[in-house]
Amino acid sequence: MKRSVIFKSETLSPVIQEARKNKCRIILVKDHGLYMMAEKGERDTGTGRQKTLCYAEGFNPDIQEFDQWYDELNAICGGDDFGEFIDINSSVFSAVTDNRSHLVVTFTDTQFELKARKK
Repeated sequence: MKRSVIFKSETLSPVIQEARKNKCRIILVKDHGLYMMAEKGERDTGTGRQKTLCYAEGFNPDIQEFDQWYDELNAICGGDDFGEFIDINSSVFSAVTDNRSHLVVTFTDTQFELKARKK
């Protein structure tokens, strides 16, 4: 079964810009929420967390209560935490920054797919 999430261009573009600046990959991460970040990014000195993150719509634990996103996220992309590295030169990232398209990530039982979608 296919399930999709959306990363909004407004919040994903800074992640893409940071990855381009640092010549690194983007990581799709599922742990406490679902988000993307640059492989090499600026960290908050107080918390140690990466500063520039983009959460998938509905899966930001800083905004949504745990019970609002946890079960749904596990249904979409499984119960295990993961980090998938994506080449910054993927044309889908250019579509996000150049055309202000949102990024749709579709998950199946065995893989994921990235597609740009016009706002």
